[in-house]
Amino acid sequence: MRNQVNNRPTHLNNTNFNSSLSFNTNFTNSFAVQGMAGTTSFASGFRGGSSNPIFNILLNFLIEILKQLVEQINQVQKPEYRSVDGSGNNVQNPDWGKQGSTLQRLTPKDSTREPGGSTEVNLPSTREVSNAVSAQTDTTANRKGLSDIFWIWGQFLDHDLSFEQVNSKQSIDIAVPTGDPLFDPQSTGTATIPLTRSNSVLDAKGVTQQANNLTAYIDGSMVYGSDQATADSLRSFEGGKLRHSDGNLLPKNAKGAFVAGDDRLNENPALTSMHTIWMREHNRIAEDLLAQHPTWSDEKIYQEARRTVVAEIQAITYNEYLPGLLGEDGLSTYQGYDSTQNAGITNEFATAAFRFGHTMLSPTLLRLDDNGQEIAQGNVALRDAFSKPGLVAEAGIEPFLRGGMSQTAQAFDPMVIDDVRNFLFGQPGAGGLDLAAINMQRGRDHGIAGYNDVRESLGLSRIESFDDPIWQGDFGQKLAQVYASPDEVDLWIAGLSESPTGDSLAGETFTAILSNQFEALRDGDRFWYENQFSGQQLKDLNNLTLSEVIQRNTTIKDVQENAFLASNVHLQN
Repeated sequence: MRNQVNNRPTHLNNTNFNSSLSFNTNFTNSFAVQGMAGTTSFASGFRGGSSNPIFNILLNFLIEILKQLVEQINQVQKPEYRSVDGSGNNVQNPDWGKQGSTLQRLTPKDSTREPGGSTEVNLPSTREVSNAVSAQTDTTANRKGLSDIFWIWGQFLDHDLSFEQVNSKQSIDIAVPTGDPLFDPQSTGTATIPLTRSNSVLDAKGVTQQANNLTAYIDGSMVYGSDQATADSLRSFEGGKLRHSDGNLLPKNAKGAFVAGDDRLNENPALTSMHTIWMREHNRIAEDLLAQHPTWSDEKIYQEARRTVVAEIQAITYNEYLPGLLGEDGLSTYQGYDSTQNAGITNEFATAAFRFGHTMLSPTLLRLDDNGQEIAQGNVALRDAFSKPGLVAEAGIEPFLRGGMSQTAQAFDPMVIDDVRNFLFGQPGAGGLDLAAINMQRGRDHGIAGYNDVRESLGLSRIESFDDPIWQGDFGQKLAQVYASPDEVDLWIAGLSESPTGDSLAGETFTAILSNQFEALRDGDRFWYENQFSGQQLKDLNNLTLSEVIQRNTTIKDVQENAFLASNVHLQN
């Protein structure tokens, strides 16, 4: 301020002072400061004045400086918060990443691969591909020793990024090969696995595209929702907190199911448990903020707690989860916000590459006590855990989280356990589905280009043979049993069949798609945590671990240093 006074505008040196700066002896100046402790009005009355014009000029100048300082304080203490639906993140393109925006594409849509298209009619049934390539008979383990928490976090994160509504009026049922031992044991030749098309909209060029029902950004929408009605329904509107039910569990709906920002939280109790600790983390932060700032409004506390929770989720994803997935140097160094980068989710990411977690699922969800022993209520087979919120209420979230941190996740390959390949949501023929077949059929539904066309669009070489060394193990030969050439192979199964590249779990194709998307999500987010926080706050965020969040929001006594690496404590006991 001293420098500002010493370098006041030259017009203040003019003896013919501007009338707007002349001092009124009856002048009263009132202004409001919206501060961290609420709204306080300051009235400054100056009566009697002074006959010294220099004094009057300086006084007026100081008042103007104070007004500017107040405005700066207002900006610091009233930060802009993310919108609920993602709109306005990019000021120049406010609809980028907004709920309802269309999925982006790395490769032009291939309508010939859509159901009934000229290419698709000559492709094998996706159930046939699943039987030939994805059938898993033995337990596997990923090469990095990553725990089940790794795929649990992946599912939790996925539900922050994309969800495509389906149109029940347009069937794209999957043909089941005659004599399929589980889905057509009577060899009728007419069995199918039911599936409906994703909803679509016309883009500016008149091409049908799928819309993302969520915000694209990593903005905690699975905790808070992607629309105002959902966000409001989850709030208590007291002390900035989120609602909860007995036992500090998530709130429930009329049917007894838990509710959160994303409707899929009840898919399995391990996922529900992850949702629960983040509701608790929000409320823990809200309590701390209220204690520090007792005059803050409910809205202020809620938004500040939400802002911190989102930053924590981003930091854990990029500092712990993605290094496990893509390697320590899997992403480029952050260079700051890029307003030209669209952070929208790509179809290849949502429909193929980020569905890699389905191959890492374990057939049993462990439920462990603090000694690493199976609890009295027992472990739970994954096939028996779908949509069973009662399993969380039965013994709490701690046993599932302990089990998730202990058990090693399955390998990154095209093989998928029977619990989701044959028994997803029920018994075959009685509600059971094949997740591997559905993933490939969904790719065709979305017009995802064939394997080699996607590789070419990513700047990678085309693969001409099933004997190419790019295929891990004998999966090249297995693919050759059902596809005529690598050009035909569906992206999801091809990407999982590639040998890993470098320190990535994935091969060349999926590594490129995943790194492309996660760099876009980071660089194209104006509210990215490294663009919003600084100093000690940023340092604390970058040092934060998921284990710490679990530790302070559960009754688990000793949480391992890295929740993403399997401790295998259940085997030691």
